[in-house]
Amino acid sequence: MKKFATKIVSIMLVVIVAVSVLPINAFATDNGYEALSEGHALVMQSDRLSVAKRKTAQMTATVTNVDVQPEIIWSSSDESIATVDSNGKVKGVNVGKAVIFAEAEVDGEVLRGEFAINVVKRNSLLKNLLENNQVLSYQYSYVDDYYYTNDKEAWQHGFGFGRIYDYVSPYLLLEYDYIRIFFTYEEKDWMLQMWKGQYGLVFYGGEIGIYNRPHSDKGVGAFTMFNCPEEEDWLMMEMTLWHEDTKGNWKREFTRPYDYYWWCTGFKNGHLRQEEPADELCLTGRITFKDEEMAALVADGFAECGLEMSTSKDGMSVDSFYMDGRDIHFSWQNVSEAESTMWVKVVAGIAGSILLLPLAPIIAPFVAAIAAFTFLISVIL
Repeated sequence: MKKFATKIVSIMLVVIVAVSVLPINAFATDNGYEALSEGHALVMQSDRLSVAKRKTAQMTATVTNVDVQPEIIWSSSDESIATVDSNGKVKGVNVGKAVIFAEAEVDGEVLRGEFAINVVKRNSLLKNLLENNQVLSYQYSYVDDYYYTNDKEAWQHGFGFGRIYDYVSPYLLLEYDYIRIFFTYEEKDWMLQMWKGQYGLVFYGGEIGIYNRPHSDKGVGAFTMFNCPEEEDWLMMEMTLWHEDTKGNWKREFTRPYDYYWWCTGFKNGHLRQEEPADELCLTGRITFKDEEMAALVADGFAECGLEMSTSKDGMSVDSFYMDGRDIHFSWQNVSEAESTMWVKVVAGIAGSILLLPLAPIIAPFVAAIAAFTFLISVIL
């Protein structure tokens, strides 16, 4: 009865998301190159970080501290990927990555600069948006072609996380498997959670999150909230998402690099063959804890979730983990604490159809428009 009440409350919750769009500099010197010599600098910029095949992007190269701009000589590291003309206009030839070079001579000194550009199969409205703006702190990576949160500075850090979010999510088109590990360490209650599954209509992916709160003896309920931790409590971790095709072959979708995270995420364009459970996805990775005591507490939690402890890293199988000092390596596929919500969808669908049947002639055009729009978005992305 308690779980049923929780479901009802979850369905009734109204989720309001504040959208924050913050411009970022797509031409920062982490991608461009400045060549310095006697107070002169050759600064390269581009109007975009990627270019589609047979499309163009405009680059510029400017030398600082000169009265007259010198002639710029342009070249490409691989003209089978991208070419560049004498005016800095880059044209995509084949999918891949090329480095565009600029060279200028000032007072007998040769200044050189370089700028890496990605050639993609086709343009994407979402890719272009995420290249030039942080939207809800989500960004796009050309390495493995996936989306992820700006994990260190995501606005979501200002909000905590509780089990109620997972109860609400299926009714917001978020269908995922998850496992949770609760433990107490250094006078704090901690929750480590992992997710994998379908996120809306056009994305699938995985997440790892670490949360904590001051210790309490009250236990953890559906509405218990944990805080997103301060930087001192972030953990070193890495994560790889694997996807099984219809022939049983596993494909690596992306890898989040080994680094400090409180929330490690990754999402791909596409739709799973079966939303629940998301068994065709497997999440593997490593988490480094503060000490062996903390690692042991989490290892006990993995075992309670149903993962088997392996005697060696090389001997790990599906749904298993291996503890190596402060490190825990894991492979997660089938185990899940998520409850099926199919019955709710079926009941809601039948009830909705009955209630809306008299209005069918009026709403049919709108339903068709929404279906057409959804299909168009899936094609574009």
